[in-house]
Amino acid sequence: MLKRIVLCAMLAIAGSVPSIAQTATHTFALGDKDFLLDGKPLQMISGEMHYERVPREYWRERIKMAKAMGLNTIGTYVFWNAHEPLQGHYDFTGNNDVAEFVRICKEEGMWVIMRPSPYACAEWEFGGYPWWLLKDRNMKVRSKEPSFINAYRAYMMEVGKQLAPLQVNHGGNILMVQIENEYGSYSNDKEYLAQNEKIFRDAGFDGLLFTCDGPSQMPAGYLPGFLPCRKRRG
Repeated sequence: MLKRIVLCAMLAIAGSVPSIAQTATHTFALGDKDFLLDGKPLQMISGEMHYERVPREYWRERIKMAKAMGLNTIGTYVFWNAHEPLQGHYDFTGNNDVAEFVRICKEEGMWVIMRPSPYACAEWEFGGYPWWLLKDRNMKVRSKEPSFINAYRAYMMEVGKQLAPLQVNHGGNILMVQIENEYGSYSNDKEYLAQNEKIFRDAGFDGLLFTCDGPSQMPAGYLPGFLPCRKRRG
C-alpha cells in the first residue's frame, strides 16, 4: 500500500536537478519513482526553515545560505496560533507574512514544501494549536468534532487566500502541501483525514498533498490518494 515512500526531512528522489526559471505555470506530479516537474524528474534537496523562527529582516539572507549549501527547496510549517491569536482575528503581517516568505524563496530560485497542517509539533507551544480552542470544554482537537472542524476550516480558508495562488500549478513555487503531521502517532481515523483533504481542497490547494509519519505509524496516518512521507529521526 505504501510503495511511494519518501523522506520528509530530506526529500531526495533520484534524478536530475534542473535549473528552471520559476516564472511560469508548471505541472508537478508523483511518478513511479520520481517527482515529475513538467514531466521530467526533479530531485528535491530540502531543508526546514520556519519563517516564524527567523526575523523577517534575515529571511532572504538565510534562504541564500540554504541555497549555498546545495539545497533547492525550503520546507516550512505554518503555525495556527501565530496567525489566529484570537478567534476570528487573522494576522499575516510582519513576521507572519508567510506569502512574502514564499515569494522571497521564489526570487532566490528556491522551491517550497508547505506544511500548514493544523498540528505542527515542531517543539512549538500546543503543537501550533491556538490557546482559545481550550475555552470550549468539549473541544477535541484532531477529530470530527464540529466545533473543532468549524474553527479549523475557517482558519484554513484564510491560509488558502495567502498561499493557494503560490502553488506551482498556478505559477508559484510551492510544490506540495502537507495536510496532517504525525497523525498516525495520535489516531487512525480515516474519515477525519478525508475531512482534512476536503478542507484543503476547498481552501484552494489543488496540487499534490501529503501526510508525514514515522515508519511504524504510516499505515494509521495514511489515506489513499495522498503521498505518505516518512519522518526521519536523529
